Amino acid sequence: MGRVAELGSLAQKMKALITAVSLASALCLHATEPVVVPNAASPDGAFCIRLTHDRAKESDPTDDSAPDVQIIATASNKVLVEFPFAADPNSDLQPLRTKVRAHWNADGTAVAISFSERFYTYLLVYRLQGARAAPEAFEKITLPDTASVIKAMIPRFKEFRSRWHSNFQGWKDRNTIQFSAGTGALITPLGDGVPAVMAVYSFTVDITDSKTPIIKSLERVNEDDE
Repeated sequence: MGRVAELGSLAQKMKALITAVSLASALCLHATEPVVVPNAASPDGAFCIRLTHDRAKESDPTDDSAPDVQIIATASNKVLVEFPFAADPNSDLQPLRTKVRAHWNADGTAVAISFSERFYTYLLVYRLQGARAAPEAFEKITLPDTASVIKAMIPRFKEFRSRWHSNFQGWKDRNTIQFSAGTGALITPLGDGVPAVMAVYSFTVDITDSKTPIIKSLERVNEDDE
């Protein structure tokens, strides 16, 4: 009789263990499912942006592994490009999809994607390869080295402060983007002059050639505009 009771207890424990493992597996599977970034579809809905995984809410545990970002053909679910999440995934506890903003040009053939974290913002640009009806891929645009350009514009430049920002400002046309970039900079003062300046500039860039974009104009941004 004691042996039967022992086997019954063991069976109950095994059942509980199997249930716990199944639940954990289901939660893990749910956590790693792709998550569509809200309000990030192209104007005609042909393309959307998603993360390979994301926490559902702030109370979920943090994950040291940043997700990849995908641009998807909506009709076929084809992944047209995949690349790493550009910001720190653990700068705060908000779901990462809230840290992504998509800025499409009018015909949905190029997109500027903004990523934010606590003290920094980043900007990546991708352009469609192939026709919208038969998309092949999205190609990354090599943006100008804005830090080097800004450094050359600041007299008596010493070094940049931290908290660099790159922010989308608009599409001038399907191949011309405007964005700001920069941060504070330390300079060698003249006499009793101020040893720091705001070094933020607005760039207008022609991305017709994805590998060698052309800076069409450059304008310093006033502190009140930031």
